[in-house]
Amino acid sequence: MNLYTGNQYILLFFIYGLAFYTMGIASLLQHTHGDSSFPLLKSIKYLGGFGIIHGLVEWLLMIMIADIYPKYDRIIHELAILLNALSFTFLWMFGIKLFEYGEKVKKKLKNFPWIIFFIWLVLHFIIPLVYNGDMLSKRWFQSMTSRYFIGFPGSVITAVALYRNAKTMLSMGFTKVAFKTKGLAMFFATYAILAGLIVRKMDFFPANIMNTEVFRDILGFPVELGRAAIAIGITILFVGIIDVFKWETNKKLAILTEQQAASMERRRLGRELHDVILQDLFVAGLRLENMIEEESSLAQKEGLIGVKESLNNTIGKIRGFLETVSSRKMEIEDLKYKLYELVHNFEKTCHIPIQLNYEVPDITLGHLSSEKLTQIYYVVQEAINNAIKHGNATKLIVTLNTTLKYVVATVYDDGRGFDTDKIDGVSGYGLYAMRERAKSVNGVFEIDSSGKGTVVCVSIPWEEHNHGNEKH
Repeated sequence: MNLYTGNQYILLFFIYGLAFYTMGIASLLQHTHGDSSFPLLKSIKYLGGFGIIHGLVEWLLMIMIADIYPKYDRIIHELAILLNALSFTFLWMFGIKLFEYGEKVKKKLKNFPWIIFFIWLVLHFIIPLVYNGDMLSKRWFQSMTSRYFIGFPGSVITAVALYRNAKTMLSMGFTKVAFKTKGLAMFFATYAILAGLIVRKMDFFPANIMNTEVFRDILGFPVELGRAAIAIGITILFVGIIDVFKWETNKKLAILTEQQAASMERRRLGRELHDVILQDLFVAGLRLENMIEEESSLAQKEGLIGVKESLNNTIGKIRGFLETVSSRKMEIEDLKYKLYELVHNFEKTCHIPIQLNYEVPDITLGHLSSEKLTQIYYVVQEAINNAIKHGNATKLIVTLNTTLKYVVATVYDDGRGFDTDKIDGVSGYGLYAMRERAKSVNGVFEIDSSGKGTVVCVSIPWEEHNHGNEKH
């Protein structure tokens, strides 16, 4: 069964598949297992799955067009339709992961594309095994519904998510990357129309007005050529966006090296001031005191006393400087060790397993004040305490991660849960305290509780960015 004819179509589908397959491989090579502040990096494995599977689909269609295995055309075509729907599901998952949701929304949407894919799979491949001749078993209908109900929403959500990420990156100073990401969003929006709505002509809406025949009559070329051009554009822009990943890696190494050098220099300066200069000033002060006691002239004595006071002021300033240098403000790394210590103490005293997932990359795209880090710590402490005392929890999971806008701390417990509208004064005060702590630093506090446990989430925004120079 040949869908198209001519060597041009064979070459077209080869290039179409190669573009997406290349993007898929490039995506998986950039996968960092979540060790990044960029949502694009965290979710890139889904884009990789989409690219590789979609590339294989186009190559399967190429094999049919070339009439290489004519007696297996039916099997190849059905496999291509199945894989096409699967690739759209990966694209949908990529778009969902790009969004920065609250915990409640994230919990509801995280598996939604897979549910839609499973429903489609049952309707078009499982039911027809029992009821032969049903329209659900027709391959054109299988392909059409996968495009309408998986491909189109998946592409639209991806386009919107990319555009929102681009706006955030632009506000952070990543001008070039933001521009490329917006371009990528526009390409996926166009792809949503070409791959999700332009289908075989049928007698029902919207296939009767938006179909491959109308497209070709208006524009003068097949929709497959438009899809291939979009695929090439997506791949080119995506390769350009990889620059931000290279920047993150290089910046990570540079900052770690700079921090280590600065720390060593502070320690060296502190030792020199304390062990050499400050001791010499002490000795000079003692000699001045002896001179003051031995001096008989009142005028000379008053002069020496003035010098001694100036010397004491200098010693005081040096001590203040040493205290400033030695007492660093609380950094996010300090929060990491404090949380580990907190979890260890709770496990030791309450004998309840607590899993701590610290998912903050070595380099973050912002910084937090000591006050904000302190509030995160106390919210986590209060959430753990509430889960143990009031929730009868037997297991807790504490997660700390970052997004482009926030540092997010989440505490999950498997306790009995509760109705947030009906709480007593004791546990109610704990919730009020956590909410007020988040509010005091412009954070967002969320709680989701049911009979299956409780999730407490606090999202604290990074400090305002101050970018003097444009980044890649």
